[in-house]
Amino acid sequence: MSTVAFVKPLKPMKKIAICASASGILAAPLFAASSLVPMATFGGGDGWRAPNEILAGDTAGTATGASYNYLGTGSLERGVAYNPTTRNLIAVSRSAAGNGIRILNGTTGVDVGALAQGSGIIAGGTFTTNMAAAAADGSIYVANLQTAAGGSPFNIYRWANESATPSVFFTAAVPGTVRLGDTLDVTGSGAGTTLAAGANGSVGYAIITSTGATAVTTWGAGVANGDFRLGITFGASALDVLGKETSDTLKVSTYSAVNGTLSQAVALTSLGEMAIDHITIMGNPYLATLDANSSTVRVYDFLNPTAPVLLNSMTTTSGALTANGNGVGQVRWGTVTGDSATLYAMATNQGLQALVFQVPEPASLSFLACGALFTLSRRSRKA
Repeated sequence: MSTVAFVKPLKPMKKIAICASASGILAAPLFAASSLVPMATFGGGDGWRAPNEILAGDTAGTATGASYNYLGTGSLERGVAYNPTTRNLIAVSRSAAGNGIRILNGTTGVDVGALAQGSGIIAGGTFTTNMAAAAADGSIYVANLQTAAGGSPFNIYRWANESATPSVFFTAAVPGTVRLGDTLDVTGSGAGTTLAAGANGSVGYAIITSTGATAVTTWGAGVANGDFRLGITFGASALDVLGKETSDTLKVSTYSAVNGTLSQAVALTSLGEMAIDHITIMGNPYLATLDANSSTVRVYDFLNPTAPVLLNSMTTTSGALTANGNGVGQVRWGTVTGDSATLYAMATNQGLQALVFQVPEPASLSFLACGALFTLSRRSRKA
């Protein structure tokens, strides 16, 4: 059976550099420059597959000759996932052109095919397919969008890999006036797979385990409707769930089998930030966000969840963008290689971005911090 749970997160320890000097042991927070740059191989070389942009090598039949069918400006694309086993992207489109669950090369953005949809498997929902997530083992999950007015259940479909036929992983009626499926995230794999789907209405989000029973539950006091509707991600552990919607603060929560707890409400840089994704690189947690108004991607040091530190922000988009009126989309971390990670962002109507985020080597950070402290120590003794 699925479970929903909430627990209070442990208070994070502050990362410090320990330095030896003539005056004794010194300690200081580690702060140094990081970088966020366009992926030079993606989208024709600028890190952006713009709306309707045709790329050399796209699968035959995915373009009209003038525009690509599955990434446009008609508010038909909201969900994207990163498959860590193939390093491909899974992009969901409701285009009438045909199969709208596309596989894109994560290095170039080129359309390399589609997920099989089987026969009579995928059906129902306000939107039949909407958001996507991919687990560590390469299994892919695509959810529909369901509202109470839609009259059919909330469904999540699973593909064992990019060549597989889908199966119904989860199906359940949506209670009351709840809208479910604007966001989707996954953690774990195999029998340890857990998904979170953001809601709007009388619940904050649903937790669905690999055993498959419903996990829609009522939130505890202090959590408003829709707090997790436009952005959701698991945090440092599978018990931490973070949520965001436009014009509101970031919500940090924990869950357990018994109760729900909202632990923090955190202000970020812009009220337009909605899609979010959490990652750990070289032992340090980072949070990526996407701004619905400008397609700006931001990366925060998330070591202290109560006070995230903005490290970088940028957009690879250019020119006038079609408005993302529904404030929807997705940002996804990709592969981590040493001190860097790929990062993908899709704001509806504004194309698909690919970036590379790099953090300094910890040794360099420690050296810089210790050097600065040693200099200060010497000056203090001379004063």
